Amino acid sequence: MDFTFIASKRDPGRDCFVYTAQSDLDMLSIESLRGRRPRDRFGLSSAAPAQDALAAHMLVMVEGELVACAELVAYSPLGLPLTEWPELQSVLRHSRRLVQCRRPVVRPEFAEAPLAELPFGALGGLFKGSLQWAVSHDVGDVAVELADRRATDRLAEHGFLPVEGSGTPDGPLTYRLNVSRLAARGFRAGHSFYCYLLEYDESVLVSNSATAVA
Repeated sequence: MDFTFIASKRDPGRDCFVYTAQSDLDMLSIESLRGRRPRDRFGLSSAAPAQDALAAHMLVMVEGELVACAELVAYSPLGLPLTEWPELQSVLRHSRRLVQCRRPVVRPEFAEAPLAELPFGALGGLFKGSLQWAVSHDVGDVAVELADRRATDRLAEHGFLPVEGSGTPDGPLTYRLNVSRLAARGFRAGHSFYCYLLEYDESVLVSNSATAVA
């Protein structure tokens, strides 16, 4: 993913929003989008069981259509829905302010295509919304599970590091990101993408839902 900023004029008549799911209609839209893509952006099945009791769902809407979504699952005494959770429990549990980002699905034509309201495409908007959700819920670390090795290089560029002890020859890899370190990049790197992540945006509507991070 080339996070190169392309400035363009905002269209006051166009609706673009990044927000957390609030209704049954939102959830139906999410399942419809996932039903079109057998694999998510991490290379895993998009039909994996949801974790609704402990999850928040991030959506990106453009002109009334859902174009991207992801699930943020909070750590609990039950652990996380990582394939390697039993093996990685001792490594990850020291940070209980932990969530797993999973099941990201994006319509390809919106993934990286810039709009003035989404200068880094729907993927950038999904990233920004998820970061703001993590900050607002005092999350320390975000874990992701990757089966598509092409995604590892892109996430590594933004500070994701492999979790010690993760990985088998044919299985997914678990990576983690420290939220504070990512946010700090906006103040020191001078990169337009990190500035975008931190700038106030009235179209990013991330609520403090009932989902709690232990």
